[in-house]
Amino acid sequence: MRLCDRRAKIVGTIGPATSSPEALERLVRCGLNIARLNFSHGSHEDHLKVIKALRKISKDLGAPVAVLQDLQGPKIRVGKFKEGFVTLKKGQRIPVRVTEEVSDGSYIPTALKEILSCARPGQRVLLDDGLLELEVLSLQGNEVLTEVKYGGKLKDRKGMNLPGANLPIDPITPKDLEDLHFGLKEQVDYVALSFVRRASDMERLRELIEGSDSPHTKLIAKIEMLEALENLDGIIQASDGVMVARGDLAIEAGQTQLPIIQKKIIALANHYRKPVITATQMLDSMIENPRPTRAEITDVANAVLDGSDALMLSAESASGSYPFLAVKTMHEIISEVEHSSDIFYDISLEDEYLEVPGAIAASACLTALKINAKAIVCLTTTGKTAALISSYRPKASIVALTHLLEPLNRLELLWGTQTFQIKAYNSSEQALGQAEELLLKTKMLKPGDKVVVTMGSPISQRAKTNSIRVYSVGTRDFLETPDEELPLRSRSNPDSEPS
Repeated sequence: MRLCDRRAKIVGTIGPATSSPEALERLVRCGLNIARLNFSHGSHEDHLKVIKALRKISKDLGAPVAVLQDLQGPKIRVGKFKEGFVTLKKGQRIPVRVTEEVSDGSYIPTALKEILSCARPGQRVLLDDGLLELEVLSLQGNEVLTEVKYGGKLKDRKGMNLPGANLPIDPITPKDLEDLHFGLKEQVDYVALSFVRRASDMERLRELIEGSDSPHTKLIAKIEMLEALENLDGIIQASDGVMVARGDLAIEAGQTQLPIIQKKIIALANHYRKPVITATQMLDSMIENPRPTRAEITDVANAVLDGSDALMLSAESASGSYPFLAVKTMHEIISEVEHSSDIFYDISLEDEYLEVPGAIAASACLTALKINAKAIVCLTTTGKTAALISSYRPKASIVALTHLLEPLNRLELLWGTQTFQIKAYNSSEQALGQAEELLLKTKMLKPGDKVVVTMGSPISQRAKTNSIRVYSVGTRDFLETPDEELPLRSRSNPDSEPS
């Protein structure tokens, strides 16, 4: 059973350095909440081994872990060179040729035939995450003649970006469809779609998921395109969460714009109450070094202060020399920021009208604030109410309890949420009895602490969340009457007479 008072969660990419069962268990023990499987690399067999190992480790340790399937999308790449690379020099003129052939070094090969219709003189072509830059001079048949502005060594299969070009490319490729089918068959908790441009991209993905054997899998939109920024509101509303994918985003929008764009995306995700992951190069120097730079420490801290639900490690945990130390370091930075600053929302319901689930969640957070409750306990089957409670960033601990494993895994992405599996229950007496026993046993609470509980009533009818209760741990006052006869108690005073 994992206990952690850290609120922001940690996403770790699994790769060669961490794919063994022993390494995966160590990652979980170090504080990993979400395992990202990058489907740009590895076979289905490789990913299946990781998923099975994670599920077993999670069960053995009593520590839910979410599995995030990151689809490759239409990643534009250069082809291959006979030497495995070509060295580009400033001022050199070199064509980009649409071909599947291996280049002798006299041209840059690519399978992107759309470049012929989208490239214009003056268009920038960025290679290898923007480390190399070309400028388009002219189009000649199946080639685009370019001039090298910033040179260097270009290796096989490195990425290619055309900032601002509206490439007519489907964000869900045939490879993505095969990978998605595999992921849904294995019941991954989240699917991240790369190179999202508009809300309809996410709506199409949702249709594919809802018609599958895993309809409860959640959708994450990766924001990394200029066009996505223009359609940000719609994309966030059509998704279950978003990722600030800073690698391609910095190339597309310009690196100096990235800090402001990051804050805008996080703020908008917070506004729509959707979880948001901040990703890319957060502790990049720890790929090779045992300590991060001061700038990286500040970057992680600012992402927490901006309102991120989770922070992501990429190569640091996938192929770096210090994957476990990277997770520990991120945990320590996040914890220090959370303990040293006031990052909790002020609960305000003025001029805000909500549906029943949202009203219950907001009221639970406001009640916890007003009575100084130590925890908000959410009895849930889908995780929806717990997600809404998390979106209000209450100072009280959020404890999500259910007898179902799948919602617990999904809830691992949500800010401030502690997840525990309990036995199936048929009454509030059974449910709250288990909750109190668990909270006392784990020492999350002590006798006398006030607790706010959200639940559906009557439980025997599996009602959706529709009620809030307040009681003091150890008093067992919630067990005095059966479900059908439980009176409404004052939210501010658990010992008040029935109204």
